[in-house]
Amino acid sequence: MASRSAAPSRRTSRTGRAAPSVAAGAGGSAGAARAPGRAGSPVELRPLRLAALALLLIAAALYVSPLRAFFAQQDSYTRQVASLKQAQLRNSTLRAQIATMRTRDYITRQAREQYQLVPSGLQAFVVKGLPTGGSAGAQDATGSGGAARAATPVPSLLARLSDLWHTIRQ
Repeated sequence: MASRSAAPSRRTSRTGRAAPSVAAGAGGSAGAARAPGRAGSPVELRPLRLAALALLLIAAALYVSPLRAFFAQQDSYTRQVASLKQAQLRNSTLRAQIATMRTRDYITRQAREQYQLVPSGLQAFVVKGLPTGGSAGAQDATGSGGAARAATPVPSLLARLSDLWHTIRQ
């Protein structure tokens, strides 16, 4: 019984091992728990952290190629959308032109200008020496084609990341 009272600072746990007393843990410094060989080392190398860092770098490397492909597809998509809008604009312009060409006034004007035809009962006169009117229709067809081919701007990295974020949230 004397042996129990001689060591009051040590308690035995359920496994039979001696557990350090509370007084020894409180009075000791944080450096006392370190191994004696590592006392001067400021950075501890832990294999589990290194493995996690390696896995993180490998995962990041595997995401580079799919992100490039995603951004390439986004660029292609924006170009195709711009091309579609230009085609729709040109289509609506051509539909308006067709509607104008189907009117009686347009047909009459073209018959007078191109074929020198006049309605019955009217007399036509030819005046020589006047400049010709030119072809406004040919000018219109070539002029609108150059304006329709406006260059689409390439989005910035911030815009791409914002687009990626919105895509992921959806």
